[in-house]
Formats: sequence, C-alpha cells, structure tokens
Amino acid sequence: MGRLHADDPRYRLAEVQDALLRDVRFIVGIKMHTQGMTVEQAQDMFARDAYQPAPVAESEAKRGTSDATYGYYTMGKLMILKLRDDYEEKTGDSYSLKGFHDEFIRLGPLPLPLIRKAMLGDIGDPF
Repeated sequence: MGRLHADDPRYRLAEVQDALLRDVRFIVGIKMHTQGMTVEQAQDMFARDAYQPAPVAESEAKRGTSDATYGYYTMGKLMILKLRDDYEEKTGDSYSLKGFHDEFIRLGPLPLPLIRKAMLGDIGDPF
C-alpha cells in the first residue's frame, strides 16, 4: 500500500518541509531549556535549518520559550521508527508492516518503553 499522492513531488516536498520544522522544534526546545539558546539563535535556526520565513521563525522561537516539550512528538516518532526496525529484525521473514501496526495498536496507549518491551521482550535501546 503506497502513500497518498506518492507520485506528486509537491506532497513529498511538503512532507519533508514539515519534518524539518518538527525536527528543529525538538532541537530548539532542548537547547533553549538546557543549553541557554537565545530566542534570536532559535529564530535563526528556524529560518536557516527549517527554511521558515521570518514571521514564522520568530513565532516558533517565542513558542519555544514557554513550552520545552513542544517537540517531544518527534522523539516519539524516532522511538517508533527504531522499534519498527528492531521488530522487523526480530520477526525476520514473517515481518509485515501491517503486522507491526496491528501489534502496536493492540497494546493500547502505553508508554513507548513498555510497548517496546511487550513487542521485543526487553526495552533495549529505544533510539
């Protein structure tokens, strides 16, 4: 099963652009709250690395000052992608993406380390 509009490069470009924004949010959220990144540095990073226009870069940088967790969904995505790779390695030839999704959803709204343990037998390295 393919992705919706997989044959249209405009959709792929939008997907990558959105991923860049999410990744920069994640980095900025950490750096502003643990490493002293300034609003101006964050704004520059949004403009340079996520290709955001100045008004959006400014808004995103200011948002980062009050919400250290606004990029955590990116961490969750990375953990799920790693789990998927590890699950594929564990299940070998019997692996299917549908099987992975079915098992993942069957476990319900557990924290990702517990889902990982249930699917792989141990928590291991989530990244």
